Order: sequence, then structure tokens, then C-alpha cells
Amino acid sequence: MGKSIFFVTLISIIGRQLPSFLLLFLSAHGLAAGLGSYPHLVVGDSLSSPRNGVRVTYLGTNGYQFEFKGHALLVDPYFSRVDLLSVALGSRIQPNAARINDGLRHLASGNCRTDAILVTHGHFDHLLDVPAVMAKTRARLIASASSVDLVRRLPDAGASSGDAVKPGDVRRIGPWKIRVLAATHDRLFGKVPFDRPPSQALAKAGSPQRAAGWICGEPLAFLIEVNGQRIYIDSGGTPAQLPPNESGSRRMDLAILGMALPDSRARLAAALARLQPRYVLPSHQDDFFRPLSAGFQFGPLTDFPFVQRESAQQNRSRLILLDYFRPWTLPAAVNPKTQTPNPKQRIKS
Repeated sequence: MGKSIFFVTLISIIGRQLPSFLLLFLSAHGLAAGLGSYPHLVVGDSLSSPRNGVRVTYLGTNGYQFEFKGHALLVDPYFSRVDLLSVALGSRIQPNAARINDGLRHLASGNCRTDAILVTHGHFDHLLDVPAVMAKTRARLIASASSVDLVRRLPDAGASSGDAVKPGDVRRIGPWKIRVLAATHDRLFGKVPFDRPPSQALAKAGSPQRAAGWICGEPLAFLIEVNGQRIYIDSGGTPAQLPPNESGSRRMDLAILGMALPDSRARLAAALARLQPRYVLPSHQDDFFRPLSAGFQFGPLTDFPFVQRESAQQNRSRLILLDYFRPWTLPAAVNPKTQTPNPKQRIKS
């Protein structure tokens, strides 16, 4: 009872300073389930799994590593996991070097080169760690103009490696073909968090110091083609901007769709109808204020039971989940013309 009173008092003290979405996080923090509630959906490579395909590793939040034949791509790598109160109170935030090093050690592979880092937008839980990861991997940054500008303002960021892209651009790096697509960011109570025009937000000199300084900018999605397979990835969105309509061509092999907030879930059925993926992986589902070492826990604002119900309506796609740092090799299509997954297939650890 004492802890509850303290928690309510804390919320009442700082409530006026909190964006409403952070207040919701505080009030619901710690109530969500972990992956143990859905063991039948969690996939990962076993010792006998083939290693000659495209391997997908989940890094937490909306972070992923894709590997193929000694080459790797990173998307939104974020290991620091800044605590909730630092963000809520507008404290100065910065990358956690120890956590970044630990995350990269999980991904270390002596024969694997990181070709590029793709960033979907500029919020701190997507971009904060990218300069440090760039410095350690020597990877090229592919992101929107505002995200590249944010990175260039930071010391030792490897700014010369920043490649500002826009929807419609295509990049070919190593075995990867990367199509840049338009996207939107979820709204909460009608507003995109930390959303200011780049011309205003970046007018002041210097690097961002607080969470609000890591502006959303121009959200992007990516279509990655490698090994004859296609992977779509975004970090969320709204029904106003759906993924490209791929129903008239070969199916998507894997769709990684951000589903943290109501806007993203509202577009889920239409997104799946357009992409018709063999596998669908809901992303940005975990509580990104918890350290990765604490294990996966669904974020307080997510609604995974809804995602399950909606995905069940798309009976040609298989819903999966990934645990932190546990690689999974994307299976080849049994019949490339139809690419219909076997619903009974299950990868055992």
C-alpha cells in the first residue's frame, strides 16, 4: 500500500510536466506480460537450423540486425534504454556506452561486416545510439535529412558516412537492395510525440540534450531485398499512409510492422492485405524503458491480444515473435509463386 501511495504522489507531483503519453506509461508501468505468455509464437534458430539464409536478430524496441553471407544491416539499433523518469522530467540523456558495448558483443561475428544502419525516424529510441554504433562498426548511415542532420551535430559521429534519403530512393550496398518508402508516425491524443518542423528544431546550434530534442523528422519505411527474399520494415504508422500495395506481385516474405500505439493497430488489417506477408512480426512491442538485461516485457500501451486477433483474420500470414538477441533464419518459400507458409511449421530451440 505504501508503494502505491508513493507512486500516485510521484505522478501527481510531476504530472504537469509530463507529456500525456509518458503519464500513461507511468500509470501502467509493470503491468504487461512477457514472451512467456506466448511460447508458441516465439521462433529462433536451433543447432540444426540452416545458416545459409537471411538471419534476423531482434535488438529491442524497433531494432534489428539482418545477416546474409558475411554482410549485415542494422535498423534502429538502440541499446541504452534511457529510463522513464529521465525522459519524463526532461533530464539530459546520453548513450550508455556499457550497454551499447554489451549489445554489440551479442552481435559480434568475426566474418560479418555491417554495411549500413537504416533509421526510420529521429526519436531518441531510434537514433540516440546510432552515432556510437557507427563509430564502432564504420557502417554507413541511411536516414532522413533531419536524422542525418541530428547525427552530424554530435561529436565523433562519423558525419561523412551520413546518407540523407527520401521516399523513392534506392540504395544497393553489398548484397542488399534497399527501397526507401514513405511512412507516418503514430499519433497519441492527436499528436505525434516530439514533432516539430526540422527547420525549427534544428535552427539552434549544438546537439540534442534531452528527449524532446530528438525530433521525429520525416518518418521512413524500408523494403529490403536480398537472397531473392523481401523484407518490409517500419516503426509504426497511421491508416492514412499504408505500405505499398504488393498484392499484385510476389508476396512479401517478412513484414515487420510497428504496432505500439492505436494508430498502428488501426491500419494492421489493411497493411497485411497489401503486403500479404508469409510471416508478420509485430515490432516496437516491448517496454523500451527497461534494460535489455531485464528481459522482454510488452509495453503498457501495446495490445498484443488485439494484434493476435487481427492477424488471425489474415490466415495466409504466420504471426511470430522474437526474443532479444536470439537469431532466426527466414525460411525459404516452399513454392515461390504462391509463397504460402506452412501454418504447422514451428522452429524449435
